This record gives sequence, structure tokens and C-alpha cells, in this order.
Amino acid sequence: MKIIFLLFLTFLSSCGLIHIELRDISTPKEIPHQPKEIPKRKEEEKESPTASRIFVKMPVRGTPIKTKRGYFIKTSCDEFFRATEEGRVLYAGDELKSYGWLVIVDTGRYIAVYGKAQRLFVRKGERVRKWQVLGKVGKGTDMCGITFEVRDHDGMPINFELER
Repeated sequence: MKIIFLLFLTFLSSCGLIHIELRDISTPKEIPHQPKEIPKRKEEEKESPTASRIFVKMPVRGTPIKTKRGYFIKTSCDEFFRATEEGRVLYAGDELKSYGWLVIVDTGRYIAVYGKAQRLFVRKGERVRKWQVLGKVGKGTDMCGITFEVRDHDGMPINFELER
């Protein structure tokens, strides 16, 4: 009976269903404790003080308010926002509800995300020039403005500063 049980366990182990580990219990060995190194997440690497910061011109005149992923730029309701650099429009639409009307432009160096617009003047796939008007600023609950984020080509937010 013991042999059949051993054969059955060997079969399950070879199928990958269980893992059998044989140990020598006569002389226990003490394994020194080594702390594991925790790998850094991409966000932490980007926000480290040694990482180079990107400086980007403001896409619209107004007052920038720092947010978790970028800035909300508070401005008057009749302003138009512009492309900070030339590039290609990756997305233009309103399917991401938390961003409202949204334009995503790949500049080659980074991806610029302009959100909460009232109206868009560009389409997906279109080439845009530096300072070309992309759309009209939208009105939130009590103030007008747009959200502006800079991301890497993997879609991760990049820590950046706005230049006036």
C-alpha cells in the first residue's frame, strides 16, 4: 500500500499538481536572514530628486494648480488651449468620462494630455504644430480651465514643471 501511495505522489508531482521536497532532518541548517531588496516602482523613480525634470510651456494663460498627476490650469471661460510642442494626435474624444473632452498628443519626447475641454478642434491622427489651437477651455462645477498632464510612452505620469 505504501508503494502505491508513493507512486501516486510521484505521478502527481511529475504532472505539476503537487510539489514534493525531500529534506535531511538529521542535521538542521540555519539559514541566515537576508532582507529582500524591494524594487522601486516607476512612479517613485520619476519623482526622485535626482531624476531630471521636464519643463513644459503652459498650454493656456491662467493659474496652475498642482494635482496628483499634473496640473489644473484655471483660466477664463473664453480661452483656447494650444499644443505645447508639435506632434501627432493619438486621441481626441469624450469616452473617458473623468476627463471630459480629451486630447492626447504624442510629441516624441513625451505624451501631452489635455482634459476637461469644452470643444475640440483636432481629430485623431492629425499632425499638430507648436502653439496650434487644440480646443476651447471647459467649465467645471465652479471654474473654467483644463487639466494638463505629461506622460511617458508607457502611459506613466511624469513629474514636470510648467513654464510661463
